[in-house]
Amino acid sequence: MATITDAAEFDAPASEVWALLMDWAAIIDWMPDGYIQALKCEGRGPGAIRHLVTGQGVHLSERLDAADAATGTLELSLVGELPWGLLSYAARGKLDELADGRSRLTWRGTLEINDNGSELDKVSRLLRKSYARMLLGIRQTVAQ
Repeated sequence: MATITDAAEFDAPASEVWALLMDWAAIIDWMPDGYIQALKCEGRGPGAIRHLVTGQGVHLSERLDAADAATGTLELSLVGELPWGLLSYAARGKLDELADGRSRLTWRGTLEINDNGSELDKVSRLLRKSYARMLLGIRQTVAQ
């Protein structure tokens, strides 16, 4: 089991960032660099699944497992066929209100993979890059 964490602050209130995160299908609009080339969404709120095809042609299915606006937490997991030799992947986002109408999102992913050596390093780099793009996309979107 490995854990990857990243965080960013935004010049927007937590409620604005939360609304963006909870619009489960809108990720295709705000992820930068052509990260997502196709998306199909099933359902709304907890239990919703978004099926993505990344810019590199990787198919992912992310399920929103939990969302609590009062605490600013959301949880998701990859379901179905997992890429990159993953056995499991889950993430937890924690959104905090800061002073002056700002907010901070801390994103923590946990993964299990068949290979704890070079493959784990490779997948960890991919996920760190994905987190950085996600945080950049949020920053750019709320700055508009």
